[in-house]
Amino acid sequence: MDELDQLKKQWKENENFMKLNQSEIKAILHKSSKSIVKWIFIISLIELTLGIVISLLLPESDREHLAFFNFIGYASDVVFYSGIAYFIYNFFKSYISISSTSNTKNLLVNIMMTRKHVEKYIKFNIYFIIYSFLIAFIELTISRMDVSTKWGANFFMTIVFAVCITLVAYFFISIFKFYYKIVYRRLLKKLNHNYEELTRLEEES
Repeated sequence: MDELDQLKKQWKENENFMKLNQSEIKAILHKSSKSIVKWIFIISLIELTLGIVISLLLPESDREHLAFFNFIGYASDVVFYSGIAYFIYNFFKSYISISSTSNTKNLLVNIMMTRKHVEKYIKFNIYFIIYSFLIAFIELTISRMDVSTKWGANFFMTIVFAVCITLVAYFFISIFKFYYKIVYRRLLKKLNHNYEELTRLEEES
């Protein structure tokens, strides 16, 4: 329960409790929104750091027989980390904008932009996971394919790989979706609540 919800609860329980004016409520919502965006920025930065550390700790795969996929791997890393850096920059920019603004309309615009960036950030990560598993499936299929055997055996092997990769991909995507739901969706829910409250106050003023 955030600060504004606690105050509302106290208002209902105690009729003599001091009421806040619109400016004070807006200040609370401003402070809450700034805190939420700050946490979005911090969490995304932690995710990036963990991703880099894990990638450095993992042993390099031997792709000498598939130089093309070696190139694809490096190119994918560049695209992925560039994309993550872009979103982190926007989260930081949103935090600075929300922290520095004193205008409610500008605050509403910044909140809306932050929501869009978070939604795109989640989709970017999910789509990249799907892409990674697709590349892994293609690479695994090609590397294990034996031209000396009959096409039926290769076809059966491809189907087996496809089923296995799909199941593993579904498992990992489900985990990531659950994680994003617990972390980012929860923060977005609070941010949406602030947005609705600020919009209502603007309409009343």
